[in-house]
Amino acid sequence: MLRNTTYHKMQNKKGYLTALLSLFCVILLAACFDTGPAQEEGKTDLITLEEVLRLGDESAGDTILFGSVSQIVVNGRGDIIVAESNPRLIHTFGLDGTYLGSLGGQGQGPGEYLYFSGPVIGPADSVYLWEIVTNRVLIYDPDDFSWVRSIEVEDDGEKQVSLLIGAIENGLIMAMGLPPILDSDDGSMMINDDNHYELIKVNPNGHYETDLFGTAAAGEMIYNIQGSGFNFISVPFARSPAWAVGPNDMLYYGWSDAIEITVVSADGSTREVISYEHDPVPITDAEIDEEQPENEFFREIWAAHEHHETKPAFQTFVVDEMGRVWIKLSTREDAVQAEWLILNRESHAVGSITLPVAVNLETIRDGYAYGRDRESDGAPMVVVYEIQE
Repeated sequence: MLRNTTYHKMQNKKGYLTALLSLFCVILLAACFDTGPAQEEGKTDLITLEEVLRLGDESAGDTILFGSVSQIVVNGRGDIIVAESNPRLIHTFGLDGTYLGSLGGQGQGPGEYLYFSGPVIGPADSVYLWEIVTNRVLIYDPDDFSWVRSIEVEDDGEKQVSLLIGAIENGLIMAMGLPPILDSDDGSMMINDDNHYELIKVNPNGHYETDLFGTAAAGEMIYNIQGSGFNFISVPFARSPAWAVGPNDMLYYGWSDAIEITVVSADGSTREVISYEHDPVPITDAEIDEEQPENEFFREIWAAHEHHETKPAFQTFVVDEMGRVWIKLSTREDAVQAEWLILNRESHAVGSITLPVAVNLETIRDGYAYGRDRESDGAPMVVVYEIQE
């Protein structure tokens, strides 16, 4: 459904507004879409997934229940780290699902956070978290998850670093850009029509390199300025960026309007594109009607927007240890299962799986796939599958 904000008074400092907009972008990236391609002829691998663990299942007696699940990462020991966006908490679990404790906590002290993106796992299994309000990267011990140190990240005065994508050898991959609402010369607000991310490398001292991995458009959104405030409304079946760090510190990124995923190495020496044709999935009138805001003011703004006629090519993707991309395709109205297409670096379809529409895979490691189950009739859960091929 659509998410509308109430009218925002613009009486706070610009930095606080930027922090809120950056936080919104983090939440927006967790949004969901889904498709079915005309598959390439050729032999594909037989790949199946068997569920072996579920976390947050109250009916099974779990005592740790999630209000939300925004990110799942796994370290070399198989410990599962689960981030929630509401409330803002990070939990750690052992390989068998045993609860190990929390990572950091809410606040502004050492190792604490208010709004974050991540976590991500570094090459030596340290855990990295981007604390948006304070421009800090928080680093936690790989063994007991205690806070070790923080890195202050520079910005260029106008553009703001807003997202942590991955940790690589001798640095971090982050996203930087201008906020969607800007201040004009006369002090009034204006909508940024060139809202995109620059994908940058940040070194261990917090300085970023001027050479970019690439650029990616920010997620689609309807913005409206009213006097000294603004509001924003979700676009039905919006297109959005997606990214992941694969083996050998390769960055994969794409825009969900088409299956075209750029792969670039940390030193920029390798750049290639994984592409695949797909059959667009039409959006029905009933699906559009269901997305209409209830508030009449927002409904008028929403109705004036030119909406998409087809769904995005994909909702999300994840990269496995062989560099294959597992892509969740769009589904037709009322579908209960979604197809995941598996492509190799040569753009060949090497397999496919089917999972419930509510499941999004987040991490693939050591023969296991980790995802979040967003069932509408219960609390969100973490589900772990063993990959058999």
